[in-house]
Amino acid sequence: MRGRVSRWVVTACVWCASVGTGLAQTPAPPPAGPPGPHRGSWEVGGGVAYVTGYDFGERAAELSRNTGTTTGPFEQFTTESRVTAVPALQGRVGYYLTNDLAVEGGFRYAQPVFRVRLSADAEDAPDETADETLSQYVVDVSVVWHFSRAGFGGGRGVPFITAGAGYLRELHEGDELVETGTTFQVGGGFKYWFGAGRRVGLRGDAVLSVRDGGFDFEEGVRIGPTAGASIVFVF
Repeated sequence: MRGRVSRWVVTACVWCASVGTGLAQTPAPPPAGPPGPHRGSWEVGGGVAYVTGYDFGERAAELSRNTGTTTGPFEQFTTESRVTAVPALQGRVGYYLTNDLAVEGGFRYAQPVFRVRLSADAEDAPDETADETLSQYVVDVSVVWHFSRAGFGGGRGVPFITAGAGYLRELHEGDELVETGTTFQVGGGFKYWFGAGRRVGLRGDAVLSVRDGGFDFEEGVRIGPTAGASIVFVF
């Protein structure tokens, strides 16, 4: 009887050892895909931007003098005019061609104010200021290069540079008159990802914008910085 029990004990021990060995050799599950954005990812974001304004300078409203009087035009009053800096709403959609290179399209809407100040009236009229609100739309396409190897914050923060061009459309005079033009921009910023999957993040950027056309009184281009902050999602 004792011999039979001993054989059962030995058999059970051998069976347990074989099961343990099998479990130890069970292959680990395949690793998950790379966290955060990578080749084939889509990125969608929206937020706010700050668009700088530009000056038209000071101009004099001149009238021709009567014949036989002092030579030179008669200055009736002077004007100082500018388009003010304003906040704007923006949205972007991007696609990652590689882990570092992405192409994206953007949209921005703002309502800058065209402000004119009248002063130095020849008839001593009080100074006055007149405002007109413009509707400004910008649609652009850009390329973005991410410096993943230069990340910070444990790899959650990724700096990038960007460059692109766009279409400018501005409405004024009660949205009855339309001015169009082109924009070019170059700059950079960073993205900081949250959570284990790094699918939600914060984007901050600053670009130097060059605009040609749109609402203006002069030929040529105007250059000014634009800064923005957005919440971004990766799919």
